[in-house]
Amino acid sequence: MTDIQRVSDLLAEELDGKGLYRRAASRWLVVLEQCADEKDREWVALRRARCIDSARLPPARAEGFGEVRRAAGATHTRMGLAQLNGSAFRLKGKRGDQPT
Repeated sequence: MTDIQRVSDLLAEELDGKGLYRRAASRWLVVLEQCADEKDREWVALRRARCIDSARLPPARAEGFGEVRRAAGATHTRMGLAQLNGSAFRLKGKRGDQPT
């Protein structure tokens, strides 16, 4: 089928142009009900399906905190805080710091 536009609806096209795809799909459904010719109905149905596909939200991205953890580790290293067992935060001369 050629993509020659035989049916036109200014409101549906305006809604589609503004990114209001769900409302445009509803409007195309009204236009679809008014079509008498089968080819026109098919064209409007394809246009409505395109609006419905555009209205779908992208899949949710799983939150990964690996990047934050790596950035925090790099910052600790630059600041000299990346020491084993948290020894950078312990007071010197207290028990546990004495050599045995």
